[in-house]
Amino acid sequence: MAVSNILQNTNIELIEKLQTENQLLIEENKKLNDTVGWMHDTIWQLVRRQRMES
Repeated sequence: MAVSNILQNTNIELIEKLQTENQLLIEENKKLNDTVGWMHDTIWQLVRRQRMES
């Protein structure tokens, strides 16, 4: 019974760590997606400006 409790506690701790890591990755992914979106918009603005000046 004691071994079962230890394993259960260990599993709970691992799940909590994985949930924390997952949340950090979700936040990092959002920042990267925002950066890619900003870069995409900026590039298209520059392309439009160049076309208008040509």
